[in-house]
Amino acid sequence: MANISPTPPAAPEDLQRACVELLAAKDLLALGAQRAGRLVHVSAPLADLLGLPRGLNTGSLLDFVAAADRERVRLVLASAKPISVNFLAQRSDGSYFEAELAGALGDLPGGDALVFALTDSSRQRRVSGDLSYAALHDAATGLPNLDLFRQRMRHAAASAQRAGRKAIVLVAQLEGVSDARLLRAACARLRKCLRDPDTLARIGDREIAILLARVTEREHAVTPAARLVAALVDPIEIDGRAHQMHIRLGIAAFPDDSADPDEVLDRARVALGEVPGTGGQGWAFVPPPSVVAPGSLAEVPWEARFEVGIEVIDGQHRHLLALINRLSSDLRAGRDLDPLVDALKDLVRYTEHHFATEERLMDEVGAAAERHRAEHRRLEGGLARLTLRLDPQGVSETSRFLLDWLFHHIDEVDRPFAALLRSRGIS
Repeated sequence: MANISPTPPAAPEDLQRACVELLAAKDLLALGAQRAGRLVHVSAPLADLLGLPRGLNTGSLLDFVAAADRERVRLVLASAKPISVNFLAQRSDGSYFEAELAGALGDLPGGDALVFALTDSSRQRRVSGDLSYAALHDAATGLPNLDLFRQRMRHAAASAQRAGRKAIVLVAQLEGVSDARLLRAACARLRKCLRDPDTLARIGDREIAILLARVTEREHAVTPAARLVAALVDPIEIDGRAHQMHIRLGIAAFPDDSADPDEVLDRARVALGEVPGTGGQGWAFVPPPSVVAPGSLAEVPWEARFEVGIEVIDGQHRHLLALINRLSSDLRAGRDLDPLVDALKDLVRYTEHHFATEERLMDEVGAAAERHRAEHRRLEGGLARLTLRLDPQGVSETSRFLLDWLFHHIDEVDRPFAALLRSRGIS
C-alpha cells in the first residue's frame, strides 16, 4: 500500500496573497478562507472584526451570521460563482454589525476553498459621512444610543404637541451589572416590559433611557415603571451563576417638566437622584406630581364592554373597580393617611383573592395557563414594592397602577381565558 502523506496546511501568507489576488481588494484586510464549510484561515484583522482569538482556524463563517440571515447566507455560500452578500453579523461577544462579504473559489494549497473579504459596511458608511445604523446604536447591546434617543425624543415631543398628548422619559440606573453579557440579558428583560412604539436606549455605562410616546397623563408612567422594576427582581443566571440586579428610575414629562425636549432627559436624571442609592429600587417624578392632578383619579364606571362572560370573574372585576374608585374618592377628598392605607390593603387582599379564584378555575378545567399565572405573579411583585411606600403619593400611584393593570389584564389575558372556560362548560 502506498504511503499517503496528508496535504500540509497552507502557509497563512500564501492564503493571504491568494485572497488579495482573487478578490483584487488590496485595501480590504479582513480576509479568510473556508473549505467544506469550515474556516481554514482567519487573518488577524478578520479575527479582530469578529472578536476571535488570533490564529483560530476552526468553526464556520455561518457561526458569525445573525440567525435571521443565516439560511440566506448559507445558500449564497453554496454557490460556485463569485459571491457578494450583505447580512447582519454577530461577533463572538454577541454584539452586531452590518457586514458585506465578497468571495470566490480559489485553487489554494490543499485544494479549492472559498476565499473572501469581510467588511463592516456600517463603518464604511460612517467614514464616508452617511447616517449609519452603527453610528446611532450601542455596539454592546444593539440598542439606540444617546444621539438617536434625543432624536426620537424631539420627534415624540413634536407629535405630542400636535396631538395634545405627552411624551415621557424614564432614566434608569442599573446596579449589579458586571459585564456586557449581563447588560444584554437585563436589557432584553426590560424591552419585554414596553410597547412597540416605546424606545429603550443605552445612554451611559450603566444608564438606560426609556421613551414613552403617545401617552395622555404623566401618571401613565407608573405602570411601565413598576414592570421595569419587577423585571429585574429575579436574578439573571449566566454560566451557572445567579446575578442579582436592581434598577432605579427617574421620570420626567414633556411638556409638564420642560417645554424643551432636550431638557426632559436632564430633568429625568434629576428625578433619579430622589430614589435611594446602592441597593435601592423604585422610581420618582420631578417635580413630584400633586396627589390628585386635574383629570386624574376620576371615578371610572363599570361598563358592559369590560365583561368577559364568566359570571364569577366579571363580578370580581366589578368589585375590584369599586374598591379602586373608593380609594380614588378618598384621595380626592384628602382623607388622612391611615384610612387610605387601610383601603389600599383591602384592595390588595381582594386582588389576591381574585387571582386565587382564577387559578382555581384553571385547575378545574386542566389549563396550565402559564402566561396568565406569570401575569399574576408579576402584579403581586409590583404591588409588594408599591405598598412599601405608604404615603399619599404612593397610595395614589398604586391606585393608578391597579386601574391601568385591570383593563390591560381584562383585554389581553382574561378574555382568551374566559373563552377557554366557556368552551369547557363554565359560564
